[in-house]
Amino acid sequence: MTDPTVLYLQIADPEGNPTALYETRQAGSVGWAGYLVTAAVDSLPPTIGLTDSLTGPYDGAYIFCVERPAILDSDPAGFAQQLNTYIRSSITTNRAFFWLQSSEAPYFGTFANYGFQFGQNFNSWVVNTNMNAVIGANLIFNVQNSLNLSVDEANAQLVLSYPVLTNPLVNLQTGTTIIAQATNVRMQVPVAGTSTGCGVFNASLSTATFFAAAPKGLPQGLQYAYLADSADQTLFFPVFSIEGMPATLETQFSMDPSDPVNTVLDAAALAAGCLRSGMVLSGKPALPGGYVTQQGNAVTLTPVGAGAGDVTPPAQAGGFACASLSPVASAPGSRNVYMAPAGTYGVSTASVPDGANLGLLGGLFGSEGIVFPSYQAAAPQNSLLCFVPSQPAYAPSFPYQPASLQQSGSGSLQADRLTGVYETAWATVLAPGGTATIYRAEPEGSPLYGVPAGAQQDASPPILTSAPPVLPFTGSTGAPFPLIPYSLTPDAAAAAETMTNYESQIVAPTRKQIITAQAQETLLARASVRSGARLAAEDGDAPPYQYSTSPQGFLVTSDAATGAYLNVLLGQSLDDAGGYLPFSFSQPISDPLESAFQTNQLFLVAVNPANLGTFDSTSEIAGWTFSAPVGQGVSASSYSNVLILKFCSGALTERVKNPNLWTEPQSFSLVAGTAESAASIAYAGLAQWLQAYLDAAIAKADSGDSSAPFYRNFADLVQDPGWNGVIVLNATLSESDLPDEIAGLAAGIDFSEFSAHHFGFTVSRVLADPSAVPPLSMQGESSFFGLIDYEQPSYAQNLANGVNPEVPVSVSVSGDFQFTVLQLQSLFVNSRLANFQSRVQLSVSKLFGSSVTQTVSNAAPGVASGSPMPVNAIVLDGSYVAQSGGDSTAGSYVFQQTQTTVFQTNSNALQAVAFNHVQFNTLSSDSVSTVSRFIVWGKFDFVSLSANDGSPFDVLSFGSVPDTPALQLGAGLAFSNLTITLSSPNATPNVQSFAVSTSNLGYDLASSTARAGSLFPNFGLQLKSFISSAPNETPATYGFLPASSSLNLTTLGDSWQGVVYRVTMGGPGALASAAGFDSELLLAWSASAAAGKSAYSVFIGLSLPGASPGAKLFSLQGVFKVAVGSIALIRQKVEGSSDYGYCLRLSDIGLKILGIAKLPPDATIQFFLFGDPGNTGSLGWYAAWVTNDSAGDNANASLERLPLSASLLAPVSGDRE
Repeated sequence: MTDPTVLYLQIADPEGNPTALYETRQAGSVGWAGYLVTAAVDSLPPTIGLTDSLTGPYDGAYIFCVERPAILDSDPAGFAQQLNTYIRSSITTNRAFFWLQSSEAPYFGTFANYGFQFGQNFNSWVVNTNMNAVIGANLIFNVQNSLNLSVDEANAQLVLSYPVLTNPLVNLQTGTTIIAQATNVRMQVPVAGTSTGCGVFNASLSTATFFAAAPKGLPQGLQYAYLADSADQTLFFPVFSIEGMPATLETQFSMDPSDPVNTVLDAAALAAGCLRSGMVLSGKPALPGGYVTQQGNAVTLTPVGAGAGDVTPPAQAGGFACASLSPVASAPGSRNVYMAPAGTYGVSTASVPDGANLGLLGGLFGSEGIVFPSYQAAAPQNSLLCFVPSQPAYAPSFPYQPASLQQSGSGSLQADRLTGVYETAWATVLAPGGTATIYRAEPEGSPLYGVPAGAQQDASPPILTSAPPVLPFTGSTGAPFPLIPYSLTPDAAAAAETMTNYESQIVAPTRKQIITAQAQETLLARASVRSGARLAAEDGDAPPYQYSTSPQGFLVTSDAATGAYLNVLLGQSLDDAGGYLPFSFSQPISDPLESAFQTNQLFLVAVNPANLGTFDSTSEIAGWTFSAPVGQGVSASSYSNVLILKFCSGALTERVKNPNLWTEPQSFSLVAGTAESAASIAYAGLAQWLQAYLDAAIAKADSGDSSAPFYRNFADLVQDPGWNGVIVLNATLSESDLPDEIAGLAAGIDFSEFSAHHFGFTVSRVLADPSAVPPLSMQGESSFFGLIDYEQPSYAQNLANGVNPEVPVSVSVSGDFQFTVLQLQSLFVNSRLANFQSRVQLSVSKLFGSSVTQTVSNAAPGVASGSPMPVNAIVLDGSYVAQSGGDSTAGSYVFQQTQTTVFQTNSNALQAVAFNHVQFNTLSSDSVSTVSRFIVWGKFDFVSLSANDGSPFDVLSFGSVPDTPALQLGAGLAFSNLTITLSSPNATPNVQSFAVSTSNLGYDLASSTARAGSLFPNFGLQLKSFISSAPNETPATYGFLPASSSLNLTTLGDSWQGVVYRVTMGGPGALASAAGFDSELLLAWSASAAAGKSAYSVFIGLSLPGASPGAKLFSLQGVFKVAVGSIALIRQKVEGSSDYGYCLRLSDIGLKILGIAKLPPDATIQFFLFGDPGNTGSLGWYAAWVTNDSAGDNANASLERLPLSASLLAPVSGDRE
């Protein structure tokens, strides 16, 4: 008799009392083998050998389970009683051989599904009943009667066999089809070892039969699932091409009714490569797989580890594990079974020599791969792809729903994107000797290329070769990762978009996370290199670098030895000095940032700068300055300077919806200082803000209003799944970010609301030169795009309500004027200003000292009524005129208003001022202040004055006729170059100061309107100049003597204005040179007399030729001096006519010769200058000698009458008598 290799050991209760229960306890065993003595034995031994268990006096029952029942530690005697009861109720007088349903209560299932009875027949032990173990609804494990039960003591196993080799007494059945049967009708059940309690049998199976389409066969592959529309949805991916498999496969099955789909086996046993239910493949058949290389070449998987003489399946041998198509918790009879790959496989492809490195595609995207040597059959060791079954395969949150503050928990990050509601096989790479496997992941659409070693610079630039970042890691079956083959048509009717999103959102991030965790040694080495490189850079002793670039033109500088990223140049812009501003990440680059750049599905949303390292973001686009100070301007409900890097599948509008779709959100997307308990709310708030931000822009693009063209590019970009690039949202701007040409706009901008809606870039141009250091360099500026859309809130509301954009809005006005930017929209495309639209408002509280009472826009003075405005202001339109030429970046900004706006004033002299044309421009801007200027072309609309008796006395002449409707005012004296200068300090640009200047005022008589019967057309006046007085100045300061009139006048105020006219009086004859004998007439007014007042704050004055300022004495050639007594302006009726005319009277004129007393001593001279009542522009004059004994007032009265008709007047020229 052979000595037993394994013993059943008696189990005692906690008090040490022995029971009738026994078990094997061999180290390293997986599974539980028990034995229950059912015979009445006087004394139970402490151990029972395997052979003795069958042939001894114990009539024992064989019991198996995947796990040792915990009740054995607490109440083994009670459990023995339960076993006895179950056995007696299930069989007759024979012995029992069965599996527990579970190691926990309820322990027992229907006996026929979990065991059989056997008894002695002559010298043999024979199975008397059938066992039909339900592995699944589509798979039955049959052990039928007539089998002989024996002991294999050497291998510690019980053997079921039958001498007739063609009888399928041990088989697997699907429906009515037997798909596998035991070779030589033999099955072993080990009581120790890694297959303890499993039914093990060899089978030569037909590939076509076993893997036939349901319901006749079993599917093979990987299944994943997700919850959608309140129901589970599944995705199935074949791993092998059945058509290309060998017709027959030599296998060794292991079946465990207590763990039919390997869901009970613990993680350590799974990692060790143990299987309860499944099969391993011997003979190393080459199986065409569904995996491909990064180049798209199909691979062959060769199962290794199993041999024809194996007693039990070797751990990690290549084969298949039984898996459930239904949730793990499903009852065996309600679930369907499929075969998932398990164990180790060699990987090879026809395009790569055996033993050379191949890059196995990681998922769907070609920029992610796992690199290891291809399978070499003759090699003693190989890198092998190892599948570990029963891993999580259920995505409870796919597709991710939009996160919002209204849905509690919607912003929570999922620690595990896949859970174990469903299970499938994951994979890893086992390299010989613990050598590292290479993981390569690059952002989708942005793989890296480098200059090949040995490349020479010649007429043609070198062709760059792939230079992806590498992450060495050590694979472990304790940390496998999901790896799906996509090249074979999935059986499930899933849309391609669903599979793509499932891979990018669920599978790829999980894989990246797991692999990165296994690369700690590499990450520590990189951190050390980065620290050393920073010190070396300071010392000027830099380590060897590697340079690579992407199709978008990104430049990556990395350490040649470890692959540590040292600098990532994403783009650059051209500055004013002709240099380049980098948009880059540089030392120190953090581990999370490097990991993000080595992520296949890169979608980074940054609002926290902590892990951005040294981030240079200042960029100039067409003279405008942009930057992304990440972290500034963020709050719980609003965000600014949000940096997004997108190199992944899916549209930006979809990616922003849930933080689980973002790369490393815990490192970049959580505002600094956020408590862990508030993280979910913070993520949801950011996701909600991003969704609203993009949706609002798309709505504007579709609105059809004037802003729509500015948003069209952005709307297309964020909805394009194929767009990849860099974008910054809601980037804050300051006064210094405006181009110098329009720096003056800063005075009218509320910088708390001023930001770039977005800016970013997509591509840059790279030059490769192997002879240069570095051999790759960015050439020219990157292709930037952006949008600034600033609208003053009240103005924005007006536009939303359909109000005409030329209508001004109410703003606070602290002085005479206030400048406000209502709208500023700048669209940038391909680093050029593609569209510009702006409106600025000049609010006018006072003009020339008089309060503005009403503003009328779009006026046609004297012809048609304009539109009254709600506030006293004018709106100027801004535009950009680009210089011709496709490559030109030059252009000019123009701000102007060409529609007539009339400001009505509270003055009884100047009733309105029309602004017919207004321009705004920036004059200068330095480090201290900015000066801008409004230039106005317009008209002064003067009131038609009345004498004390109510008769017309229209000395101001220019303006609307009396009784003109208020909405038709604005005619009058046309002027140009009225300037309103705006100054503001750069430190506080909204502090505005204004100055009005008339020093360069010009007149346009052709466009002026003089009233009929007024002074100007009746007196032959010529416009000369305009005076705006300084404080404490009077008309006398300018040399004007007051002229009396029949008007009710008051004195001028401290500040006054006046129009100066030239009055041509002829010439002084031979006594003087040929110069004209001209005087100047001043018609001035001030704001001290409000509209409706009877007294006018008007001044009429005359400046005599050659006289000192304010003097009534003027000289003729230094010999004669003429003295004047008084001056009066008179309006009288022309004798013999119904017309009226104006007459300027100089009274009491005397002549002095060489200082001699006045001549004549006994008389006075009266001088009269009168205009043509017929408005011909002619002047006439006459003088009268009046003796002191003349008839007093009657004489003067007769002199003051205008005796000449208009037809008798002639222009003044030369001497008059």
